[in-house]
Amino acid sequence: MAKKLTDEPVFTRAEVALVLGVSVLTIANREKNNKYPKPKRDFNNYRYYTLNDLFNLQLKTFDHIDAKPIISIMYDKGYGSFRNVSQIIDQALSKRGINAR
Repeated sequence: MAKKLTDEPVFTRAEVALVLGVSVLTIANREKNNKYPKPKRDFNNYRYYTLNDLFNLQLKTFDHIDAKPIISIMYDKGYGSFRNVSQIIDQALSKRGINAR
């Protein structure tokens, strides 16, 4: 079942590591050394990252946002077709004042 456009995508540390092309340990070390902000935690105390958090980490790491790896992960997580996933990313980028096209 595809997730709705209104569902806020959240990502695990492992998924963030895939997007950034680093290991989970690298992310943990960067958070520990205050190079990355501490992630939010859910009611079970698991770390999670929002789409906006992921954009911020990409900007900190690469000085630009690359939506391709994010789209791939969201598609695998069941957010529907690539078109739906692209719409979610476009909406998130427009909130940041960035034109995705």
